[in-house]
Amino acid sequence: MARPREFDPKEALDQILAQFWDSGYHATSLQDLERATGLKKQSLYREFGNKDAMFAAALGLYGGREMLVMGEILMEPATPRARFEALFRAVLAPVRDGDRRGCFLCNTSIEHAPDNPEVRAHTAKGIAASQAQFVQALLPDPSAMATADLEAAARRLTAGYFGLRVMVRGGVPLPELEAVAASLVAGIDP
Repeated sequence: MARPREFDPKEALDQILAQFWDSGYHATSLQDLERATGLKKQSLYREFGNKDAMFAAALGLYGGREMLVMGEILMEPATPRARFEALFRAVLAPVRDGDRRGCFLCNTSIEHAPDNPEVRAHTAKGIAASQAQFVQALLPDPSAMATADLEAAARRLTAGYFGLRVMVRGGVPLPELEAVAASLVAGIDP
């Protein structure tokens, strides 16, 4: 008879995500994941698979959460500029509290995507999904159609958004980050 599971897989995946986010893929060992979750490697492997599978699950969890939060902010009944001001405030809020982990998707794009085609595809998909949300958020009215100008603006905001997230991780001072965010929204029609 199989023993009942003695841990919450969702909580364990949160802990796995936190470990990878703090240390990155390459600097995280199986022993680090055991310490972070309080689980033995057999339990980790049985529930999640190998280190690559654990990382993929963590990346999926992060991406799903980020897209949900981003979507909630960007679909507020406000002007396009006000939506992006709110988004950038949310991006910089953790920095005000001393959190410099940055964006897990950005960190992964830099650290692990170059050497893993599956991770590269996942990060590219996340960036594309963000850009698609930006196009929708730039529409003055949800029933409006995107134009080439809006698509170009969304590309610029995508580059700025992810660049800002990297700057957070890189330790750029908060006043400079705020100035970058202000310059990114300055070009959006009020």
